[in-house]
Amino acid sequence: MDLYRYIEKAARFRWWFLVLVVLAPVVASAAGEGGSGFTLGSLVENLLIGLILGSVYALIALGYTLVYGVIKLINFAHGDIYMLGAFTGFYLLRFTVRWLNFTQGISLIWCFVISVVISAILCAALAVLMERLAYRPLRKSSRIAALITAVGVSFLLENGGIIAFGPNPKSYEPRKLEVYQLQFAGSEDFSNARQQEIFDRTQQNFQSSELSKTPYARVRVVSKAGSSEWSPTLILSMDEQFGLEEIPKDQIANDSPQQLASIGYSNDSKAGTTTVSWARAAVADYQVRPIFSNSEGEQLAFHLPIKNAAGDDIRVPWFNVVIVVVTAILLWALNILINRSMFGISMRALSFDMNAAKLMGVDTDKVIAQTFAIGGACAAVAGNIVGLYNQQIDPLMGILPGLKAFVAAVVGGIGSIPGAAVGGLIMGISEGLVKGAGAGKMADAMAFAILILVLLFKPTGIFGRTTREKV
Repeated sequence: MDLYRYIEKAARFRWWFLVLVVLAPVVASAAGEGGSGFTLGSLVENLLIGLILGSVYALIALGYTLVYGVIKLINFAHGDIYMLGAFTGFYLLRFTVRWLNFTQGISLIWCFVISVVISAILCAALAVLMERLAYRPLRKSSRIAALITAVGVSFLLENGGIIAFGPNPKSYEPRKLEVYQLQFAGSEDFSNARQQEIFDRTQQNFQSSELSKTPYARVRVVSKAGSSEWSPTLILSMDEQFGLEEIPKDQIANDSPQQLASIGYSNDSKAGTTTVSWARAAVADYQVRPIFSNSEGEQLAFHLPIKNAAGDDIRVPWFNVVIVVVTAILLWALNILINRSMFGISMRALSFDMNAAKLMGVDTDKVIAQTFAIGGACAAVAGNIVGLYNQQIDPLMGILPGLKAFVAAVVGGIGSIPGAAVGGLIMGISEGLVKGAGAGKMADAMAFAILILVLLFKPTGIFGRTTREKV
């Protein structure tokens, strides 16, 4: 039996195979709970976690499946676009919270929406730029050349992220948002002062030469509740190694948690740098309530009438529902775009035969660039969602989710949007159930085990179609 007959015969069992792939982790979850510990509530909890993970994988997989469907390129740098989307959203959210929520009273939900939209636009532009500079010159080269280039772009973005954002994880949820205003001036009355705003830090490094003409420094905290008093005035001396100015303890107001208690500096003559640092008068920081919360600052959630392992009703935050709904809307919109629009017709024509599409008047460069833009925007949305869900991000966060999303695209049938959705859900639900079974170390292995099974029994993926190449 040749390969094509084998694939066509296996395709008859596509839905039975899908059921088998989905049920296997469920059985593993039940077995892992040890019989008596397994309950309907624990199963539902694990399924909900898997649904969230699957929604994220589906969003990232869209970029893989769209690009491969059009130009047959596996863009391994797509996971790093997802990482950059998380970081742009991270900084944009702090900016919008500072300038819209603190000063204008705009809802935190709208601050988040604005940051996601701008982040998606920036990542779409970056994906287009990446296609124009890295992939378009290699379009007529071998596929292996484009694949190696994609891997190189991935490493470039990862290491660029480490240089730009630092190697340490950053807390995404702005529950404790500190905004400091640091001023430097040439006179003690701070006329014509140079001002700098700093987020979530209590010290800052400067080149000593920058401060030689502005030896006076002071700092204050700004929050939605207002601004604190300026700290004591610090006189920076380049001839001395240390300096400190403190407020006497009996002058610090106990009811002002954002008041500053001291400001100081230290010089490093060898490096030619000056570190300006300050301390708070109280440990408590101004609390910014969760983005999806009520007026009392409690996270919005609803309860299912099913008991979890602790005997309580299962609590489902509304933000989790938002993740699933946003994913479903984007998948539906892209499916409509590809199947019922002129742009979609151009994409499909390009995927069948690029030269024939050019002869029919299709601007292939424009269609490919727009495809990269759509994939980059979807990855940015996923990055923002995951950042807020996990409450932290790091420059290497795109590696493993990117690989899992690629596996999801292959499992569902790369080139198919419904396949990306189903593949993402299979990957996410399997991971959630395996982790719930107490085998968290095997969750990543399960993803690649599913990939091997799919390639053995249905090489084109669940929704993939067999195509014959004429030679």
